[in-house]
Amino acid sequence: MSRDRNKPENAGETLACNRRKFVIGAGAVTTLAATGFPFPTAAAETIKFGEFEILPLSDGHLMLPARLFAPNAEESARAAAFAAAGHKGDQIRRPLNVTLIRNGDEQILVDVGSGPRFMATAGKLIDDVDANGIDREAITTVVFTHAHPDHIWGTTDDFDELVFPNARYLISEEEYNYWMADDILSKLPEDRQGFATGAQRNIDAVKDKLETFKPGADVVTGVTTLETGGHTPGHISLEISQGNESFIVLGDALTHHIVSFQHPDWISGNDHEPERAIKTRQKLLDKMANEKTRLIGYHLPDPGVGRVERDGTAYKYVSES
Repeated sequence: MSRDRNKPENAGETLACNRRKFVIGAGAVTTLAATGFPFPTAAAETIKFGEFEILPLSDGHLMLPARLFAPNAEESARAAAFAAAGHKGDQIRRPLNVTLIRNGDEQILVDVGSGPRFMATAGKLIDDVDANGIDREAITTVVFTHAHPDHIWGTTDDFDELVFPNARYLISEEEYNYWMADDILSKLPEDRQGFATGAQRNIDAVKDKLETFKPGADVVTGVTTLETGGHTPGHISLEISQGNESFIVLGDALTHHIVSFQHPDWISGNDHEPERAIKTRQKLLDKMANEKTRLIGYHLPDPGVGRVERDGTAYKYVSES
Protein backbone atom coordinates (compact mmCIF):
# COMPACT_ATOMS: atom_id res chain seq x y z
CA MET A 1 0.00 0.00 0.00
CA SER A 2 1.75 3.14 -1.18
CA ARG A 3 1.44 6.45 0.56
CA ASP A 4 2.16 10.03 -0.52
CA ARG A 5 4.48 11.43 2.13
CA ASN A 6 2.79 14.83 1.91
CA LYS A 7 -0.79 13.66 2.06
CA PRO A 8 -2.39 10.88 4.11
CA GLU A 9 -3.89 7.87 2.45
CA ASN A 10 -7.66 7.91 1.99
CA ALA A 11 -8.78 4.53 3.25
CA GLY A 12 -12.31 4.82 1.81
CA GLU A 13 -14.68 2.39 3.45
CA THR A 14 -11.92 0.50 5.25
CA LEU A 15 -9.17 1.80 7.48
CA ALA A 16 -6.64 -0.46 6.89
CA CYS A 17 7.47 18.20 12.63
CA ASN A 18 7.88 20.86 12.02
CA ARG A 19 7.57 23.02 15.12
CA ARG A 20 5.28 25.99 14.50
CA LYS A 21 4.57 28.96 16.68
CA PHE A 22 1.08 29.17 18.04
CA VAL A 23 -0.88 31.67 20.05
CA ILE A 24 -4.27 31.60 21.70
CA GLY A 25 -5.80 34.95 22.50
CA ALA A 26 -7.22 36.03 25.79
CA GLY A 27 -10.76 35.28 24.61
CA ALA A 28 -10.05 31.56 24.31
CA VAL A 29 -8.83 28.99 26.77
CA THR A 30 -5.68 30.25 28.45
CA THR A 31 -2.57 28.38 27.30
CA LEU A 32 -0.15 27.53 30.07
CA ALA A 33 3.19 25.78 30.06
CA ALA A 34 2.98 22.35 31.61
CA THR A 35 4.29 22.33 35.13
CA GLY A 36 5.51 19.76 37.56
CA PHE A 37 2.23 19.65 39.46
CA PRO A 38 1.75 16.16 40.91
CA PHE A 39 -0.95 14.18 39.14
CA PRO A 40 -2.66 11.45 41.19
CA THR A 41 -2.80 8.32 39.08
CA ALA A 42 -4.74 5.16 39.81
CA ALA A 43 -5.25 1.83 38.16
CA ALA A 44 -7.91 2.16 35.49
CA GLU A 45 -10.90 -0.09 35.96
CA THR A 46 -11.13 -2.35 32.93
CA ILE A 47 -14.59 -2.71 31.42
CA LYS A 48 -15.21 -6.10 29.83
CA PHE A 49 -17.41 -5.80 26.77
CA GLY A 50 -17.61 -9.06 24.86
CA GLU A 51 -14.28 -9.62 23.15
CA PHE A 52 -13.16 -6.10 24.00
CA GLU A 53 -11.62 -4.47 27.03
CA ILE A 54 -12.26 -0.76 27.52
CA LEU A 55 -9.97 1.24 29.82
CA PRO A 56 -10.86 4.82 30.75
CA LEU A 57 -7.64 6.79 31.25
CA SER A 58 -7.13 10.40 32.33
CA ASP A 59 -5.32 13.35 30.81
CA GLY A 60 -6.16 15.51 33.82
CA HIS A 61 -8.74 18.27 33.46
CA LEU A 62 -9.44 21.67 31.95
CA MET A 63 -10.71 24.84 33.57
CA LEU A 64 -13.01 26.57 31.08
CA PRO A 65 -14.87 29.88 31.17
CA ALA A 66 -18.49 29.31 32.19
CA ARG A 67 -19.56 31.78 29.50
CA LEU A 68 -18.70 29.20 26.82
CA PHE A 69 -21.50 26.93 28.01
CA ALA A 70 -24.96 27.69 26.65
CA PRO A 71 -24.49 31.38 25.76
CA ASN A 72 -27.98 31.48 24.19
CA ALA A 73 -29.81 30.09 27.24
CA GLU A 74 -31.90 32.21 29.55
CA GLU A 75 -29.84 33.23 32.56
CA SER A 76 -32.19 31.60 35.08
CA ALA A 77 -32.23 28.29 33.18
CA ARG A 78 -28.46 28.29 32.79
CA ALA A 79 -27.99 29.06 36.47
CA ALA A 80 -30.29 26.17 37.39
CA ALA A 81 -28.36 23.79 35.14
CA PHE A 82 -25.04 24.91 36.60
CA ALA A 83 -26.38 24.53 40.14
CA ALA A 84 -27.55 21.00 39.34
CA ALA A 85 -24.05 20.25 38.06
CA GLY A 86 -22.43 21.70 41.18
CA HIS A 87 -20.68 24.52 39.32
CA LYS A 88 -19.68 27.67 41.16
CA GLY A 89 -17.84 30.74 39.95
CA ASP A 90 -16.87 31.71 36.42
CA GLN A 91 -14.66 28.68 35.70
CA ILE A 92 -15.89 25.13 35.13
CA ARG A 93 -13.77 22.03 35.65
CA ARG A 94 -14.03 19.53 32.79
CA PRO A 95 -12.43 16.07 33.01
CA LEU A 96 -10.36 14.62 30.17
CA ASN A 97 -11.25 10.94 29.74
CA VAL A 98 -9.12 9.16 27.15
CA THR A 99 -10.30 5.70 26.07
CA LEU A 100 -8.15 2.65 25.34
CA ILE A 101 -9.83 -0.23 23.49
CA ARG A 102 -8.17 -3.64 23.54
CA ASN A 103 -8.89 -6.80 21.60
CA GLY A 104 -6.09 -9.32 21.34
CA ASP A 105 -3.01 -7.57 19.96
CA GLU A 106 -5.05 -4.53 18.91
CA GLN A 107 -4.69 -1.57 21.26
CA ILE A 108 -6.69 1.40 20.03
CA LEU A 109 -6.30 4.76 21.75
CA VAL A 110 -9.10 7.24 21.14
CA ASP A 111 -7.45 10.69 21.22
CA VAL A 112 -4.12 11.48 22.89
CA GLY A 113 -4.86 14.28 25.31
CA SER A 114 -3.41 17.77 25.55
CA GLY A 115 0.33 17.22 25.72
CA PRO A 116 2.74 19.68 27.34
CA ARG A 117 1.69 22.87 25.53
CA PHE A 118 -1.89 23.52 26.61
CA MET A 119 -3.02 23.76 30.26
CA ALA A 120 -1.05 22.99 33.40
CA THR A 121 -3.95 20.90 34.69
CA ALA A 122 -3.92 18.74 31.56
CA GLY A 123 -1.36 16.78 29.58
CA LYS A 124 -1.22 13.97 32.15
CA LEU A 125 -2.01 11.03 29.86
CA ILE A 126 1.57 9.75 29.73
CA ASP A 127 1.61 9.59 33.53
CA ASP A 128 -1.62 7.57 33.58
CA VAL A 129 -0.53 5.27 30.76
CA ASP A 130 2.72 4.51 32.58
CA ALA A 131 0.99 4.10 35.95
CA ASN A 132 -1.30 1.47 34.42
CA GLY A 133 1.60 -0.51 32.97
CA ILE A 134 0.64 0.20 29.36
CA ASP A 135 3.49 -0.07 26.86
CA ARG A 136 3.37 3.04 24.69
CA GLU A 137 5.14 1.21 21.89
CA ALA A 138 2.39 -1.45 21.89
CA ILE A 139 -0.37 0.99 20.91
CA THR A 140 -1.36 -0.12 17.42
CA THR A 141 -3.85 2.60 16.44
CA VAL A 142 -4.67 6.15 17.47
CA VAL A 143 -8.05 7.51 16.38
CA PHE A 144 -8.60 11.25 16.56
CA THR A 145 -12.25 12.14 17.19
CA HIS A 146 -11.29 15.67 16.16
CA ALA A 147 -8.34 18.03 16.22
CA HIS A 148 -8.98 20.34 19.17
CA PRO A 149 -5.98 20.90 21.47
CA ASP A 150 -7.12 18.63 24.31
CA HIS A 151 -7.55 15.72 21.89
CA ILE A 152 -4.57 15.95 19.54
CA TRP A 153 -1.82 18.08 21.09
CA GLY A 154 -0.58 15.05 23.06
CA THR A 155 0.67 13.46 19.84
CA THR A 156 4.23 14.51 20.66
CA ASP A 157 6.17 15.04 23.88
CA ASP A 158 8.38 17.91 25.08
CA PHE A 159 11.05 16.91 22.54
CA ASP A 160 8.60 16.66 19.62
CA GLU A 161 8.95 12.86 19.63
CA LEU A 162 5.88 10.71 19.02
CA VAL A 163 4.43 9.46 22.30
CA PHE A 164 3.02 6.37 20.56
CA PRO A 165 5.67 5.74 17.90
CA ASN A 166 4.41 2.47 16.43
CA ALA A 167 0.76 3.39 15.95
CA ARG A 168 -1.08 4.21 12.78
CA TYR A 169 -3.07 7.43 13.09
CA LEU A 170 -6.63 7.90 11.81
CA ILE A 171 -8.63 11.09 11.27
CA SER A 172 -11.79 11.69 9.28
CA GLU A 173 -11.29 13.09 5.81
CA GLU A 174 -13.54 16.06 6.56
CA GLU A 175 -11.66 16.90 9.75
CA TYR A 176 -8.29 16.66 8.00
CA ASN A 177 -9.40 18.88 5.14
CA TYR A 178 -10.85 21.48 7.52
CA TRP A 179 -7.75 21.98 9.65
CA MET A 180 -5.18 21.60 6.88
CA ALA A 181 -6.85 24.04 4.47
CA ASP A 182 -4.68 26.97 3.38
CA ASP A 183 -7.41 29.42 4.43
CA ILE A 184 -8.20 27.90 7.84
CA LEU A 185 -7.07 30.99 9.77
CA SER A 186 -9.59 33.13 7.92
CA LYS A 187 -12.39 30.81 9.09
CA LEU A 188 -11.57 31.20 12.78
CA PRO A 189 -11.80 34.09 15.22
CA GLU A 190 -8.41 35.47 16.18
CA ASP A 191 -8.54 33.93 19.64
CA ARG A 192 -8.93 30.43 18.13
CA GLN A 193 -6.31 30.61 15.40
CA GLY A 194 -3.79 28.91 17.66
CA PHE A 195 -6.04 25.85 17.55
CA ALA A 196 -5.38 25.62 13.81
CA THR A 197 -1.61 25.98 13.93
CA GLY A 198 -1.49 23.45 16.79
CA ALA A 199 -3.64 21.00 14.84
CA GLN A 200 -1.42 21.36 11.78
CA ARG A 201 1.73 20.89 13.84
CA ASN A 202 0.47 17.61 15.32
CA ILE A 203 -1.02 16.31 12.08
CA ASP A 204 2.28 17.06 10.32
CA ALA A 205 4.09 15.08 13.02
CA VAL A 206 2.31 11.87 11.95
CA LYS A 207 1.88 12.54 8.23
CA ASP A 208 3.79 9.39 7.28
CA LYS A 209 1.56 7.27 9.53
CA LEU A 210 -1.76 9.01 8.89
CA GLU A 211 -4.85 7.62 7.14
CA THR A 212 -8.10 9.43 6.48
CA PHE A 213 -11.54 7.83 6.35
CA LYS A 214 -15.20 8.54 5.83
CA PRO A 215 -17.60 7.91 8.75
CA GLY A 216 -19.04 4.42 8.66
CA ALA A 217 -15.65 2.83 8.09
CA ASP A 218 -14.39 0.23 10.55
CA VAL A 219 -11.26 0.81 12.61
CA VAL A 220 -11.15 -2.93 13.25
CA THR A 221 -13.94 -5.47 13.10
CA GLY A 222 -16.48 -4.49 15.74
CA VAL A 223 -15.35 -0.84 16.03
CA THR A 224 -17.11 1.51 13.62
CA THR A 225 -16.75 5.26 13.10
CA LEU A 226 -19.88 7.40 13.46
CA GLU A 227 -20.49 10.80 11.89
CA THR A 228 -21.09 13.22 14.77
CA GLY A 229 -20.12 16.52 13.18
CA GLY A 230 -20.90 19.96 14.54
CA HIS A 231 -18.51 20.35 17.43
CA THR A 232 -16.00 20.42 14.61
CA PRO A 233 -16.91 19.76 10.96
CA GLY A 234 -15.33 16.30 10.82
CA HIS A 235 -15.94 15.16 14.39
CA ILE A 236 -16.52 11.41 14.77
CA SER A 237 -17.42 9.02 17.55
CA LEU A 238 -16.76 5.28 17.76
CA GLU A 239 -19.30 2.50 18.23
CA ILE A 240 -18.07 -0.81 19.63
CA SER A 241 -20.53 -3.59 18.78
CA GLN A 242 -20.92 -7.01 20.36
CA GLY A 243 -24.01 -8.95 19.34
CA ASN A 244 -27.04 -6.74 19.95
CA GLU A 245 -25.20 -4.46 22.36
CA SER A 246 -23.06 -1.44 21.70
CA PHE A 247 -20.77 0.97 23.54
CA ILE A 248 -20.16 4.45 22.14
CA VAL A 249 -17.01 6.49 22.68
CA LEU A 250 -18.45 9.98 22.27
CA GLY A 251 -15.49 12.29 21.97
CA ASP A 252 -17.03 15.77 22.29
CA ALA A 253 -20.42 15.00 20.78
CA LEU A 254 -21.87 15.36 24.31
CA THR A 255 -19.65 17.38 26.62
CA HIS A 256 -21.66 18.20 29.75
CA HIS A 257 -23.58 15.77 31.96
CA ILE A 258 -26.43 18.24 32.57
CA VAL A 259 -26.48 20.72 29.70
CA SER A 260 -25.85 18.29 26.81
CA PHE A 261 -28.46 15.79 28.02
CA GLN A 262 -31.22 17.94 29.50
CA HIS A 263 -30.82 20.84 27.06
CA PRO A 264 -29.39 19.45 23.81
CA ASP A 265 -30.87 22.42 21.92
CA TRP A 266 -28.71 24.93 23.79
CA ILE A 267 -25.87 26.33 21.71
CA SER A 268 -22.33 25.68 22.94
CA GLY A 269 -19.67 28.32 22.52
CA ASN A 270 -17.18 25.51 21.78
CA ASP A 271 -18.99 24.22 18.68
CA HIS A 272 -17.79 25.26 15.22
CA GLU A 273 -21.17 24.51 13.63
CA PRO A 274 -23.71 25.07 16.42
CA GLU A 275 -26.90 24.11 14.58
CA ARG A 276 -25.34 20.94 13.20
CA ALA A 277 -24.06 20.10 16.69
CA ILE A 278 -27.60 20.43 18.10
CA LYS A 279 -28.94 17.99 15.51
CA THR A 280 -26.08 15.60 16.27
CA ARG A 281 -26.81 15.67 20.01
CA GLN A 282 -30.52 15.08 19.50
CA LYS A 283 -29.96 12.21 17.09
CA LEU A 284 -27.29 10.59 19.26
CA LEU A 285 -29.30 10.90 22.47
CA ASP A 286 -32.35 9.37 20.82
CA LYS A 287 -30.29 6.48 19.47
CA MET A 288 -28.59 5.73 22.77
CA ALA A 289 -31.80 5.97 24.81
CA ASN A 290 -33.65 3.66 22.40
CA GLU A 291 -30.85 1.12 22.20
CA LYS A 292 -29.82 1.38 25.89
CA THR A 293 -26.28 1.99 24.74
CA ARG A 294 -23.43 2.39 27.19
CA LEU A 295 -21.16 5.34 26.60
CA ILE A 296 -17.96 7.04 27.63
CA GLY A 297 -17.66 10.81 27.26
CA TYR A 298 -14.42 12.73 27.07
CA HIS A 299 -15.64 15.52 29.35
CA LEU A 300 -18.25 13.70 31.45
CA PRO A 301 -17.55 13.22 35.17
CA ASP A 302 -14.62 10.85 35.78
CA PRO A 303 -14.32 8.26 34.33
CA GLY A 304 -17.12 9.27 31.99
CA VAL A 305 -18.91 5.91 31.74
CA GLY A 306 -22.68 5.72 31.84
CA ARG A 307 -25.96 5.53 29.94
CA VAL A 308 -28.70 7.78 28.59
CA GLU A 309 -32.26 7.66 29.89
CA ARG A 310 -35.30 9.61 28.76
CA ASP A 311 -36.45 12.27 31.20
CA GLY A 312 -39.75 13.76 30.08
CA THR A 313 -39.12 15.49 26.79
CA ALA A 314 -35.37 15.51 27.37
CA TYR A 315 -32.74 13.07 28.61
CA LYS A 316 -30.52 12.45 31.59
CA TYR A 317 -27.06 11.05 32.05
CA VAL A 318 -26.82 8.07 34.40
CA SER A 319 -23.27 7.40 35.55
CA GLU A 320 -22.07 3.86 36.16
CA SER A 321 -19.65 5.09 38.82
